[in-house]
Amino acid sequence: MIDALYIAESGMNSQQKMIEVISNNIANVSTPGFKKSGATFADVVYQPLQHTESNPAEIQGKGVSIGQLTLDFRSGDLKQSGNPLDIAINGNGFIPIISSQGVEAYSRGGRLVVDSQGYLATQQGHRLASNVQIPPETSDMTITASGVVLARVQGSEELIELGKLELVTFSNSSGLRQTAANVYQATTEAGERSYTMPGESGAGQLIQGFVEMSNVSMNEEMVNLMLAQRSYQLNARLVQVSDQILDTINNIRR
Repeated sequence: MIDALYIAESGMNSQQKMIEVISNNIANVSTPGFKKSGATFADVVYQPLQHTESNPAEIQGKGVSIGQLTLDFRSGDLKQSGNPLDIAINGNGFIPIISSQGVEAYSRGGRLVVDSQGYLATQQGHRLASNVQIPPETSDMTITASGVVLARVQGSEELIELGKLELVTFSNSSGLRQTAANVYQATTEAGERSYTMPGESGAGQLIQGFVEMSNVSMNEEMVNLMLAQRSYQLNARLVQVSDQILDTINNIRR
């Protein structure tokens, strides 16, 4: 019966973590470019401890634990915003950016701004790695499907090319590690990265004036939340039943 308590505890801890993941998905249902997370469970009984001379075949506990948190990079719906600095990616590509730590990272969030030095950056302030600078008093800015940034600079009658936006694809994008909202870093699990122009190698074209919405389905998350809550309650009930049985055993009189 002692084992039953530990098994129930592991179940409660795992379901609590699952509820936290689902709650984060629901909280970001309206966040542009947000990618929902999921959790997989692992059976603890199959995870052996490191072999020692005193116990060469010991098994690490019983029950269940969170095996891995995964990211779902399926595309969200595209919503028209009319803002010329908004771009949506209709493929698998990521926009390379420079994170706050000064290293290259990647984003799907296409709501761009012009920072204090005139460079294109994400809404969170991460400058695009393409280093496209927008001169003062610029008008009629256009970002083509192939990533070319054009604008009418003061004194010019025609659109002038200011730079090009590049995209990055990964052989296994689910292996990326999320470090902040809409900011991801490469890992060995993400596989090989490929830099390409929009519209090439499956990276997808850019659509100006549109924003990719979150890929979170509220209905699906609510169902998952109810299942996780019921599983938590069942494990809590197992703790109560085990405690009652232990109490009965303790009070047995010969």
